[in-house]
Amino acid sequence: MSTTTKNIKIPYPTEGMIRSAQLNDTIAPENSCQLSANMHFDRIGSVTTRNGVSTYATTLSGSVLSLGTLSIQGGVKRLLAQVGTDISSWDGASWTSVRTLTSATNKARYSQFLNLLYTVNGNNGDVVKTFDGTSYGTTNVGSLPKGDYVQAGFEGRIWVADRVLDRLYYTDIVQPSGGGYVITGGTAFVEKLSPQDGQSITGLFRVPRALLVFKQNSIFRVYGASSIDPYPAYNVGTYSQESIIQAKDGVYFHHPTGFFKFSYDNQPTEISKRVIDFVNNISRTNYDNIIGIYDNKDNVEWGVGSVTVEGVTFANCIMRYTISTQLWTVYDLASGVTPTAMVRYDDGTNIVPVLGVSSGKVGRLENGFDDFGAPIYYDYIDRWRSFTELYSHAKALSGMMVQTENAAGAIIEYQIDKDAPNKWRPIDKVDQNFASLFPNMSTDDFNRFRFRIQGTTNGVPMIFSGVEFMSLQDKGFNEN
Repeated sequence: MSTTTKNIKIPYPTEGMIRSAQLNDTIAPENSCQLSANMHFDRIGSVTTRNGVSTYATTLSGSVLSLGTLSIQGGVKRLLAQVGTDISSWDGASWTSVRTLTSATNKARYSQFLNLLYTVNGNNGDVVKTFDGTSYGTTNVGSLPKGDYVQAGFEGRIWVADRVLDRLYYTDIVQPSGGGYVITGGTAFVEKLSPQDGQSITGLFRVPRALLVFKQNSIFRVYGASSIDPYPAYNVGTYSQESIIQAKDGVYFHHPTGFFKFSYDNQPTEISKRVIDFVNNISRTNYDNIIGIYDNKDNVEWGVGSVTVEGVTFANCIMRYTISTQLWTVYDLASGVTPTAMVRYDDGTNIVPVLGVSSGKVGRLENGFDDFGAPIYYDYIDRWRSFTELYSHAKALSGMMVQTENAAGAIIEYQIDKDAPNKWRPIDKVDQNFASLFPNMSTDDFNRFRFRIQGTTNGVPMIFSGVEFMSLQDKGFNEN
């Protein structure tokens, strides 16, 4: 017997994005969604389109390979960018070339100590040098060899890792000299890092009480020049130094099996099950180049390259995790805005999440209403819903209300049952009202149903708050 239920309200998406690759929609929380592209859940109870990428500094002459920062007590602040063999310094008004490297492909890496920015650029690159805010020199580099990674200051030493030789070199402890300090030594290296074990050192990161040495599938804790944890984390590490992020509650990083949180004294914990199909579709060729940033608020973000999921390609994909709510979303930057480097920079006025891209542009993440002038598309796909306890009942919906702000022109579509992943049935377009009403909307009979909202914006962010249906007709069991 057919029954009718009036006034069906879809729960607010407070659980964020949970992919069916991790939880089938039959058991996923009612207040979750399948996809939120270029949208976030920072405003609890609604979904909001992200802010854009605005110009922060003048465009450089090629792809930005790396970014570094120097903040000297007394007010001198510099942003450094590597393009090919050139490292340039931004003083807030213009770029000045400050160093020429020998290799256009080696990635420079930076670490600050003693009001100097230590810079390395590979075992086959240039010698370790320091930047004082004006020029590069050899002040306080001791006898350190060339290397791929640098971490300055732990235990009062400079540490340089060589991924070719699997060695972690260190200097003597810094000593006062007159009104300054002096660094000596640098040829000694840490033993017991499992050299030539099929893995290479891929990153250094300083945490309270230890220096973390990352390999592709293990993490060692170095407590000092003669003290190393005999029981490293196994079967998890990282392929990219730049994927390692210090946030307010620990260290985060990427591994081929997922994104992980490391709380200093514990083993790494995976945080990315909800978006596991995105993780699994990150290309192996991108592992070494994944870049990350903490926005100094509540989010960590990773640029992971091009990712294709269910036949849809996110060409410039950024995966974003919110720490306090443990929610995920994905961003896809506009065409041509391919992330190549990220850094958090305190310029004295703002703490800025800076993005370098392949075209040489240097932008500020989460700022403005477009990506360097290009509009932002958004796509929200709800989870599959039955509306009744039994999926076997045939149903039909009629009448719909979509509650939005700044979404005029957005397209509303739906799918039922076994529709192909990218085949959508039209409903209508959102109007300028807060509550867009579609009284004549009706669906074909279905066992399961989901809706989609998509559009573009280059103005005030769109806010999607909810959907209501006027009537659900339950027609009972399907009959053969």
